[in-house]
Amino acid sequence: MHAEWPVYENPWVDVLMADVELGDGTRFDHHIVRTRNAASCVVTRVRDGREEVLLLWRHRFAIDKWVWEIPSGLIEEGEDPAETARREVEEETGWRVAEVTPLLAFHPVGGMLRAEYRLFRARDAEYVGEPTEQNEAEKVAWVPLSEVPGLIDSGQIATAASLVGLLRVLAEQK
Repeated sequence: MHAEWPVYENPWVDVLMADVELGDGTRFDHHIVRTRNAASCVVTRVRDGREEVLLLWRHRFAIDKWVWEIPSGLIEEGEDPAETARREVEEETGWRVAEVTPLLAFHPVGGMLRAEYRLFRARDAEYVGEPTEQNEAEKVAWVPLSEVPGLIDSGQIATAASLVGLLRVLAEQK
């Protein structure tokens, strides 16, 4: 990359133009979308002998689709990503997790989006009240983890952080 300059900037998303040169010498301008980094958390518990995961049912207007998602949010400047994950769980669901452990980090669209998503896992949670974030979800539910593959197959779990986090947790069960 030879140079990069802003096309559009605001507190949530920036559009940049980059002067890029490939290995074969081909040179062109390429758009990059930059967002703040995010943190998400897969929260599980065992109840009546079965493992459940805490999910939010919400409408995502950008894709015009109702989906189940894990709690997620943007990392505030100077905030520890693990604290973001804990904060988002409580704000979005009304459940508090005491400790989170890192699962992995990933870049959702490496060819165009400059953002890193940090995924965490929490086991067990304490209900502390209604979610404080308004309009985050139509409902919050503990869903049997065994139902997650079917929800993925039917398109009801379709966003990157939720897919990556839930598939990682399912893979660890094998």
